[in-house]
Amino acid sequence: LGDLRHLHRTAIDAEVTAPLDGLADLPGVHDLRVDGQRVRFDVDSASLDAALRRLTELGVRSLVSTPPTLEELFLRHYETAPASGVASSSGVARSETADRS
Repeated sequence: LGDLRHLHRTAIDAEVTAPLDGLADLPGVHDLRVDGQRVRFDVDSASLDAALRRLTELGVRSLVSTPPTLEELFLRHYETAPASGVASSSGVARSETADRS
């Protein structure tokens, strides 16, 4: 689990009083979705402070932050794994399964 900490992203759901500006330009902000004054996004743990600071500048009415689940950490880990390593492991598993049939 310690090795997965670099994959940590926090989900943010906030409502702000000012028009959203500059949040998409911040490094570490992912999957930004805006609906009126409500904003939802994921942010890397290293960029959380900057994202929260920007939200504060916009005037926060409500804020909910959700850490990733263990499942999300593992899924993110395997998304970033080198494709050749994943494919060869999968290929071996398929070959062994095929040989047993």
